[in-house]
This record gives sequence, C-alpha cells and structure tokens, in this order.
Amino acid sequence: MISDFQWALGGVAVAIIIVVLVYNRWQESKYKRRAERAFSADHPDVLIDGAMTPSVPGRERVEPRFDALPAEEEADDMTPIGGAHAAPGAAHPARLPPVLNAEIDAIALVLADAPIEPRQYELVIEQSKRLGNGVHWEGLADGLWQPISLPALEGYRELRAGIQLADRRGAIDAPALAAFNDMVAQFAAGIGAVSQREEVDVALARAQRVDAFCADTDIEIAVNVVGKDGATFAVTRVRGLAESNGMAALESGEYVIRDDRGNVLLTLRNIEPAEPAGIKRAGGASGYLTGLTFALDVPRTADADRVFERMFALALKFADMLHGEVVDDNRKILTANGRRVIADTIVQIMAKMEAQGIAPGGGVALRLYA
Repeated sequence: MISDFQWALGGVAVAIIIVVLVYNRWQESKYKRRAERAFSADHPDVLIDGAMTPSVPGRERVEPRFDALPAEEEADDMTPIGGAHAAPGAAHPARLPPVLNAEIDAIALVLADAPIEPRQYELVIEQSKRLGNGVHWEGLADGLWQPISLPALEGYRELRAGIQLADRRGAIDAPALAAFNDMVAQFAAGIGAVSQREEVDVALARAQRVDAFCADTDIEIAVNVVGKDGATFAVTRVRGLAESNGMAALESGEYVIRDDRGNVLLTLRNIEPAEPAGIKRAGGASGYLTGLTFALDVPRTADADRVFERMFALALKFADMLHGEVVDDNRKILTANGRRVIADTIVQIMAKMEAQGIAPGGGVALRLYA
C-alpha cells in the first residue's frame, strides 16, 4: 500500500511540475510581448507604419500626419524590457522628457538581447555629432524613453536615434539620411544587435512635407515706433526705457523680454535694416535712431496672442515716452483695424500649429523653427 508519506511526496511533485509549466508559459508570453513591441508598427514613438527598413510584406503604409505628439510610454507592473541595467540600490538619475518626435525626426531603433553598455554606445553618439546638431539619442528605462547625456552611466537593451527632418534652413537631404542609416546599421552590427531604420526615400518625402508646413507657419509679427515729423530717438534714452521695462540686452545689442524658462517672448531692435540691429551699436552710444521695431516670433512663442497684446502695449508706451507713433512696415499709422488683423493672423497660425499637434513655443516648435 502507498503510505500517507508517499502520497504527500507525489502531491509535492505534481505541484512543482505545475509551477514550472506556469513559469515557462509566463516567460514565453513575456518574450513574445517584447518581440511584438520591438518590431510591430505600434512600437511607441518610433515610426509610421511601413516606413521601416526592411519593409514588412503586405502592410500598407500609413501616410504620416501632424497629429497629437507621441506621449511618453507608461511603465507596466512588470520588469521593463529594455530598461536600465543598474546595480541594485543604485539611484536613477533625474528623468528628462523625451526629445525625439516621430513627426519631425527620422528615427532608428537598436535592440539587443543584453544591455548595451556606455562604452559601446558612447563612441557612436560622438560620431553622430558629425551629422549636425539635429541628431539625438535616447534609451528605454523603466518603460520610458530618456535622453542620453555623456558621460553615460547606464546600459540599455533598447536605444533609438533620430535625425531632424527640417528646420528654418530647409529640409534634410538624401546623403545625410543615408549616412545616418549607415551609421546606425554599422553600430548595431558591431555589437551583435538588430536595428530598424526608415527608408531614405520615405524619410525624404516626409522631410519635404515638414519643411512646407514649417514655411507656411513661420511668421514674425512686427510693430514699429517712429518719431513724429521725422524726429529721432537718442540711443541712451531708448536703452533707459528698455531696461526700466524689464528688457535685457543681448550680445547683439538687441533687447529682449524672456519668460520664466528663459525663452524669448519679444525683441526690440533698430528699425533700419541697413544699420546694426542692436540698439547699443546703432549710431554709437551717443547716437540717434530713426525708429524701433518690436518683433514677435509666433511659432516659437507660447501664448503668442497674449504676448502680442503685451508687445503692442509696450510699443504704445515707448511711443508716448519718445513722442513717437506706432506704425506698420510701410510707416503708416497702425489703426485699430490693423491691430485686429495682426491679432487674427496670430490666432490662425497658432490654431494651425495646434491642429497638427505642435504647441507654439513648445519643445518641438523650438526645434522645428530653429
């Protein structure tokens, strides 16, 4: 007969087998999710469907849109795949918001089975600087993409790099995109990892669209103050007014008002295009100016409609103190109707940007309109 002890041993053995089977199934599911997340079109913040190299047969490409900007990924309750590989008890550095954006960057992804250590990726980050200031690198840690600063301290199973498609200088060209793709591919192959890259012709077409959108919304609003009957303004008087109204001088001699983050809200400069723009430099320290220009860079300014009202009020104040008048670029008196037209134009530009998921004065806008 089988004793109670033998029955107990048999029960323990069955329980162990069940635990092992459940654990193996969980592991299989875990790695399946990793593969799907890494190589599916839904990989967070990477690229538009069908834009990868190599392409996936049978998948239609979704035309890229300037929709809502990609949000940061949310960490789940499991150990993040591709998270930072840090020593137990080591404190994570402060998290910074992601820089890369799937709408204005061509993004390449590098995935490895083991953490890619700083000694492996620091060299390629330095190499990428030769391609210009538009290349950024991020690593996936705790389910979130974070910018990589050098010297780096963490290893990552997933890295991504992006090169900006356009800015105020125009769209990126095909050789630069090809060089970026080659750099990422060679780096991944050299460390035994795999990479995904956007096809050059696809990225180039997107770059042209981004550039066209940038050009369509790249507006500077200016109002001018000139002396009545041809009177001029003493530079020392203008400097005093600027500084007493909270304006700070730049190296160029122009004056600016900044927001709490240090971003320029509005600029004061010399009205004469043939003369130095800086107030300090025009006509020398004891010279005179024929007029002043207050300028607002709409796409780079948060709440540009409110800033315009502040700028216009400041222009009126300067005109009153200097015995001048506020005029448009044709030196015509700026009427109430003209002011409304300017205000409406600003609102339209802001709405056009926001409709495409680009906040005026936000991080993406500051990059795109640089």
